[in-house]
Amino acid sequence: MKYNVPSAVRIALCVVLLVIAYVLQTTLGLRIAVFGAHIDLLPLIVAAAALQMGPAAGMVCGLAAGILYDTTGLGAEGLYPLYYMICGIACGLVRGRLCRMERRGTMLCAIGMIALLAALRYLFYFQFGDISLLTFLRNVIVQAALAAVFSVPVLAVVRRIAGRKPQISVSPDA
Repeated sequence: MKYNVPSAVRIALCVVLLVIAYVLQTTLGLRIAVFGAHIDLLPLIVAAAALQMGPAAGMVCGLAAGILYDTTGLGAEGLYPLYYMICGIACGLVRGRLCRMERRGTMLCAIGMIALLAALRYLFYFQFGDISLLTFLRNVIVQAALAAVFSVPVLAVVRRIAGRKPQISVSPDA
């Protein structure tokens, strides 16, 4: 028997997934670090939700992710929700162009979100600090590589939440 789950419930499940990922990567210390750069699962979830369920899901998940980031108090209040909402909407809008390459699309959207946020942080916060440009670029490249690796399992979970069947094919664009 197949059940039709309303899209609002699916989006709410993605928000719950965001909260769980945020709690796991901040409070429990499960932050994966490679060369000093940490993986951030929230942009991956926002990108995957937007590509699977559209711009409205991207907006809601982006707002939730931004609010979660604002709870840390590291940035200016209200900028993270705005940033992630805009990125979620943008990922949802390019969904039609990327429909045949879900895995690559999720990777590209997540890497774009991470790189853009890192560039904005560097321009506004780090320009007055002691971080060198080479260290900054190394961190962005490592974060992008980690995002590419972790976007596939995140996409599988979000596909399941979105009500799509898991893909069994082994082709890279499936």
